[in-house]
Amino acid sequence: IPADKEDTVRDVFKAVIKRLAIEDSSLLGLMYSPVKGVWEFVSPDHKLKVYAPDKWKSDTPSSPAVNLRLAVKYYPPGPHKFINPISRLQFFLNIRNLILDGTYQISKEAAFDLAALSLQADLGNFYDKNVAGNQYFEPHNYVPPEVMSAVSYQYVSKEIPMLHSKLDDMSQNEAVIRYLQIASQLPDYGIHFFEVKEPVNYETEHTCIGISLKAILLYEKSEDVSMMRGSPMRIPWNKIMNLSYKNKTFILDVSFVKKNKTQRRYNFVTESTKVSRIVMTLCADTHKFYLKLKTCCPRRSSWSPHSLSGTTRPPPAQSSPTTVLTLHQTENMRAEKATQRAR
Repeated sequence: IPADKEDTVRDVFKAVIKRLAIEDSSLLGLMYSPVKGVWEFVSPDHKLKVYAPDKWKSDTPSSPAVNLRLAVKYYPPGPHKFINPISRLQFFLNIRNLILDGTYQISKEAAFDLAALSLQADLGNFYDKNVAGNQYFEPHNYVPPEVMSAVSYQYVSKEIPMLHSKLDDMSQNEAVIRYLQIASQLPDYGIHFFEVKEPVNYETEHTCIGISLKAILLYEKSEDVSMMRGSPMRIPWNKIMNLSYKNKTFILDVSFVKKNKTQRRYNFVTESTKVSRIVMTLCADTHKFYLKLKTCCPRRSSWSPHSLSGTTRPPPAQSSPTTVLTLHQTENMRAEKATQRAR
């Protein structure tokens, strides 16, 4: 995207949204990585030059690019319900990246089903000639690393094409919808994760903070070595009294009743002051969005991609049955259609 050093992040964001023809943009944001391995959603009001390399700020003609990432900031229930296919595709690509880079914990079965749907979305129908010569897909591009480490490369190369071949009656758009249906049921869906540690004299040892639309989640280290995180302690926004940070410490004051206490303070040590600020800023932005949503949609059952993004949903159309089929149901439907054609 061409940009001037005096442009704001909002100017660039609008240009990106226009270029991609995305309608539901209020759930998205631009991210920047100030620390290796950590990304933050940048303020729309900041000048672009705040995030630019020093050479970019000069007038040299060969200035390097400013690297920002378009990502989902607020996750709605049922992302497959997006009407605009480009908005739906953006969520699909974002969630797939989180699964493939190991951010989301996922079972082998779910990972394989999603890999097959992802191949259907990318390539369309499976054909035997695809595997007659060279491997037609690279397993590491479709299966997350923790699953790849638990099974052999040959097993993945054999199993995924078999699952893919069962999806011949599913369009590429329907594959995206089904992928989002399954992915949005994962326990980690819609959560932004940050690694932390607590002082050694604490009763518990939380190793991760999760930020979701409805709550902050505190994770202890899992006793299962195959799991990155244990079961979380969920703290709804209405139980959080105050958020702050000081240097590398992120501070969370929680209201609760336990052992005659009415409040508890959690201190979490992050990698740096920048990371503490990033965690607090995302908490504050998410809480603000949550309050806005409660005002416009008091009933949580009415929350949808359209209520969260502020778009108006047209009257519902008759949905295709294949958008809600399991892989086995799809295989049965293919057999029935083949019988009908033979008749």
